[in-house]
Amino acid sequence: MSSSWPSIVDYVRSNYKVSDEQPGMLKLIFETGNLRTQVVILTRQASQANPNDEWLHIESPVGDLASIDLRQAVIAVGETLCGGLSVIGSVVTLRHAVPLANININELEQPLALVTTTADRLERTLVGGDQY
Repeated sequence: MSSSWPSIVDYVRSNYKVSDEQPGMLKLIFETGNLRTQVVILTRQASQANPNDEWLHIESPVGDLASIDLRQAVIAVGETLCGGLSVIGSVVTLRHAVPLANININELEQPLALVTTTADRLERTLVGGDQY
């Protein structure tokens, strides 16, 4: 199945509540249980190797850089199924990327669920609260 950013946007709008939308970005907020929520950002990214090759980033904040033990975070992420750590400004995030050109719906749904639950678990474990 060939996909494009507009088809991903249409699918997400039809199946989820979008809390913010900007060109190339969708922001979702998921209820994760126990009165916790988790922000997840979907962004369209061009490959650095080939600007015509687009990828979908699925990213969720974990906590402020200053409040996270990075060694513990890297070990915890090393035990996860998908994603890697990133820093945006002063916020540590869990990020996963998939090629946009041939994405299948399960290649969106499964990583979306994994990033959401893993970021929430990391936030709970590493920060102890629920900022995001």
